[in-house]
Amino acid sequence: MAHATARLTSNKPDHRLRDGVRDGHFRADLYHRLSVYPVRIPPLRERGDDILVLAGHFLELNRSRLGVRSLRLSEPAEQALCDYSWPGNVRELEHVVSRAAIKALSRGAARNEIITLATELLDLCYLRPAPATPPLADAADTSPAIGRPPPRLSLQGQVARAQRRAIQQALEATHGNWAAAVRLLEVDPSHLHKLASRLGLKSSKPSCEPI
Repeated sequence: MAHATARLTSNKPDHRLRDGVRDGHFRADLYHRLSVYPVRIPPLRERGDDILVLAGHFLELNRSRLGVRSLRLSEPAEQALCDYSWPGNVRELEHVVSRAAIKALSRGAARNEIITLATELLDLCYLRPAPATPPLADAADTSPAIGRPPPRLSLQGQVARAQRRAIQQALEATHGNWAAAVRLLEVDPSHLHKLASRLGLKSSKPSCEPI
């Protein structure tokens, strides 16, 4: 007899399962067996700092899969990703990046050059729902709109974006040579490779390129 270990997960909110138990649509004994330690995973739209990190990871996956020298996002494209609501969460982000890379190649981008994905390749205007009519301003709210901080501009996210841009510019200036980029950025080689992996700019596999 073969034995197997399985793990069952549910992507339904816990309150829906509880409602199902209450309404008789879900077995109470099964619910209590499964509900050992519920973990809430916030949607991608609530994890603004993760969007560009995940996008960088998907860029690296597509770079390897498509056999191109380098894939990157333009600054407006990065901002468009951060502003989008992502109803399809991480899987939608993965597909958006993959489609953009394929479209860039289909439009004549050379595989041996650095390919920059522009905003129009993301098709986010097509995916974005029509904006709702803004509600009338509350008469009691007299605070000026000017000076309010824009959304999703945390310090951590801005630092990560600046680091990613600096590494990309160094690689572009050195034609993708990591050793030369290390010297240009004046950083420790191991730190640069770890940082680039964390930002999704390169695979986490150890590099054979000498530093």
